[in-house]
Amino acid sequence: MQFTDKPLEPFGEILLDMTIPTQLSLKTALVFRMVKELAARQCLPSTSNHSAELCFEEALSNAMLHGNKLDPGRKVRVILCADREQWGAIVEDEGAGFKPSDIPDPNDLRTLLSETGRGIRLMDGYLDDLLYNQKGNRLLMIRRRQLEPEATEAPMVVPAEQAPVPADAFAEPVSVLRDGDVDILRVNLPRMSDEAVNALREAIQVATSPRLLLDLAHVTFISSMGIGVMVHIYKVVSGRKGKVVLTGLQPAVRDTLKAVKVLTIFKVFQDQEAGLAELRKGG
Repeated sequence: MQFTDKPLEPFGEILLDMTIPTQLSLKTALVFRMVKELAARQCLPSTSNHSAELCFEEALSNAMLHGNKLDPGRKVRVILCADREQWGAIVEDEGAGFKPSDIPDPNDLRTLLSETGRGIRLMDGYLDDLLYNQKGNRLLMIRRRQLEPEATEAPMVVPAEQAPVPADAFAEPVSVLRDGDVDILRVNLPRMSDEAVNALREAIQVATSPRLLLDLAHVTFISSMGIGVMVHIYKVVSGRKGKVVLTGLQPAVRDTLKAVKVLTIFKVFQDQEAGLAELRKGG
């Protein structure tokens, strides 16, 4: 990632050029459209586009949340382009921008326990180039054409359930279950972003046990917002002098969490049975 005083302009063929108001509810549909446009032009594989999807999610979230401060009167512009060798995406907001010094140091322990500040790192890990203008409100993402999925973009595998599940469990973004002295928060949505994040913040107030299992077996996509709420849950449970474990991580989710070193603060188990056994160690 770097800042540049050179103009950040599209190249090759323009595939998409649109402007949307700052509304988080519009974000996911636009992310899917961006991926679909690139896949149709053979810039991305037709399936398993987790990494590109994550970049677009992070760029749009930053533009709306940090750039435009969720002001619905401000707009976000998106331009997709491609030539024979690579594709590009420009995202521009109407905010005041930011400076390099505003980016958290990934090696600082305070960054690890921060609930924000990971989006740029996630984008930078996948893209060939991530360029910002000097103001910091316009970015250009560049990546070579990719016809094969990333190695970690494997199909989801959901382990067999270890505990009875209420028939209506999947009616809610997050299920709050109880297994003896352990609270289980199970995310029922495939995307751990806006809706799941809000539901988890509410659920951790209901799940008051110091022993907590966070089941992500049904999650195939996690954004920096999702990671932030995981850190929030860790800090809440730690404040109760308790412990929290993760179960059921899908390959793409595990890869994302590794990229920002969040797995260093969690113990991870394949299924609920192993996670529950760990939480009950010591009585």
